[in-house]
Amino acid sequence: MVGSVAGGKRRDATTPTLEGPITDGVPQTSAVHDIEEYGYTESEYLISGDAQPLGPPNPYPIDEREAPPRANAKYKTRLLVYRPKHRRDFNGTALIEWPNVSTGRDSPVAWINTFDYAMREGYAVVIASAQKVGVDDSPTDQDLRTGNPERYGDLHHPGDVYSYDIFSQAIRAIKTRPRPKPDPMAGFNVKHVIATGMSQSAQYLRYYLNEIQETHGLVDGFLPFATTHTPEEPADQRDDLVPVLWVVSEDEADRVRRSDSGLFKLWEVTGTSHINYWLMAWAGAMDVRDFEGDDPGWDPLEAGQYGERADADYGDCQGNYFPMRYAYKSGLSHVNEWVKRNEEPPAAPRIERDVASDGTVEVVTDEYGNAKGGLRLPPIDVPVAFYDARSCDSYGQTFRLEESELERLYPTHKAYVAKIREATEAAVDDGYLLPADADALLARAEASSIGK
Repeated sequence: MVGSVAGGKRRDATTPTLEGPITDGVPQTSAVHDIEEYGYTESEYLISGDAQPLGPPNPYPIDEREAPPRANAKYKTRLLVYRPKHRRDFNGTALIEWPNVSTGRDSPVAWINTFDYAMREGYAVVIASAQKVGVDDSPTDQDLRTGNPERYGDLHHPGDVYSYDIFSQAIRAIKTRPRPKPDPMAGFNVKHVIATGMSQSAQYLRYYLNEIQETHGLVDGFLPFATTHTPEEPADQRDDLVPVLWVVSEDEADRVRRSDSGLFKLWEVTGTSHINYWLMAWAGAMDVRDFEGDDPGWDPLEAGQYGERADADYGDCQGNYFPMRYAYKSGLSHVNEWVKRNEEPPAAPRIERDVASDGTVEVVTDEYGNAKGGLRLPPIDVPVAFYDARSCDSYGQTFRLEESELERLYPTHKAYVAKIREATEAAVDDGYLLPADADALLARAEASSIGK
């Protein structure tokens, strides 16, 4: 085991008891975007049972781990389930997310960054409230039980040492047969499960993969996102169990990460911050609805800009507009094909670094300040901005190029659009950009004033 701190003897996860769906009101942290247009349903279930203490409450760094207790404990948490209305539209894969709780409440980061692709392609998406902070112990009083006691007053989480088994039980609720009653998947045949999570959630998934996956065997592929504890050495992460694609931002380029091997691949996405503007905007809309009681006002046109708009708020920690979501969606597509057909994702170049004799790492940048190397999407190779990825407490910032420089690079609008078209075609051919996202990016470029 990789740096194991075990609790009691591990046993297979049990199937939890389910209640629901809950039909009154709006679930906390539910979608602010339209799911009806994709023919999807949103439902919420409460799950409960006995959980095993399978790991430390803070899995990384390894030398700071606390040994878990040995006794099982009762819990009650919730699942948010998104699936097609009709069985014929389900693609057989469930994406189960371990939501991030760094801000004091569940944040379904992977769902936020992939929802249009996931629904267009027929995935089921399950958000499993696995950690105590999100259920009943938020420092900002935004956990489920405190934020909405009428809806969630019966929830109880015994602590994060039990979160790994709670996550496994959530998977059993959607995958195993016979299914519990009520069935959150409405009889859909779940053939494959992909587990995902961002930042601190990815740290828990890293431990889960190293220490629990072999025993429970419930996950068919892993898609961890952006975490400072991305594996640095081959021994840090098992690569012999199921496919794993780590997708990290430039913000995590402060260290040299492990090479690809076995069933492990790593993408480092140039220009991206730990937290992207699309995520900021979606989460902000969710908070307005959930904690202020107002209309969320979700505006995907504004949230999805990449620096092409002259009227956006640039600099001063206003957020990194680089479209990291495109890499998330492409990554999910590749992991699904890897799991279903054994078709590996393409390898990606690593971000260029200078490593000093004392081990200090500095990212190598071009004349605009953007990093060299890495997985490069069109806004990097056809630049309109400097994406300051490693600033502003992980939120980053964007500085649009001066108009004189834009005019020099793109003397006409037609010239700019042609370069974007060429770059999107190359990114699609390389496997880093989905065709639908190439079309969306090109449409934004065509609607811009660059070169006019």
